[in-house]
Amino acid sequence: MPMQKYIRALCHEHHVEMRHKQVLLKMQGEFKQFLTYVCPESGCAVHYNSSEGYFLTTPDGGQIEWDATRRVRCLRDGSPMYLAAVPKRDLRYWRCPQCDTSRTNNDDLLNASSALS
Repeated sequence: MPMQKYIRALCHEHHVEMRHKQVLLKMQGEFKQFLTYVCPESGCAVHYNSSEGYFLTTPDGGQIEWDATRRVRCLRDGSPMYLAAVPKRDLRYWRCPQCDTSRTNNDDLLNASSALS
């Protein structure tokens, strides 16, 4: 899972900038090295990888859970987007690590409501 470039991904739980780090994670019964972004908050299991999106791990790295609630995809190329900013409590900016396109959670709400009209 190569990472294209350095990005400023935020943890979707704590809204703090995540750190770029190589970690050892267990997948399908064996441990593998991954380049990922990790939340710096103590005990937080949130990780982000530009090819997989957000995921959660156990403290020992033994189990990976794909975080389906934070699966925001780029409308242009389908890549998993990362949380780039949270300027207000109910507004989130997401950015694509591949094409640099951005969108907000309000865009999703506007698109859904116009589809219903």
